[in-house]
Amino acid sequence: MKEWTEQLTRLLRESVNASAEAAVKFQEQTWRMVDELVQRGTVAKEEGQRLLEQWNRRTEQFQERLEEKYRQWEEGLRKGLGSYLPPSRQEVVDLHRKLDQLLGNLQMLKGKTGRRGRPAPKAKARRPKAKPSRKR
Repeated sequence: MKEWTEQLTRLLRESVNASAEAAVKFQEQTWRMVDELVQRGTVAKEEGQRLLEQWNRRTEQFQERLEEKYRQWEEGLRKGLGSYLPPSRQEVVDLHRKLDQLLGNLQMLKGKTGRRGRPAPKAKARRPKAKPSRKR
């Protein structure tokens, strides 16, 4: 399951990267188009500069939103699938180590003494209560 999560995350990351690359290529084409319009005289140089700055601002905002959405999605995926993933080998080893430590603590407690240095009293066996008689 963990491998599947990693593969899905890698695939999404590659898709986001491909989208970002496409956006960069589109931005380069836009710059060329605006430069060409300025050279032809169709658009004034100041107007072309303003268009490019506006385009850059919008592109950066889009990329920031896209990256934030991707981070949120990836975090949600890891949290959601994390509870379904089996424990790793290291987690199992850590649990065994903690269990061994607890068992060792339990063994030490069995040898401890009670109040005032006396051995801890043994629990008295209780007799079961008599059952009430049935009325006939």
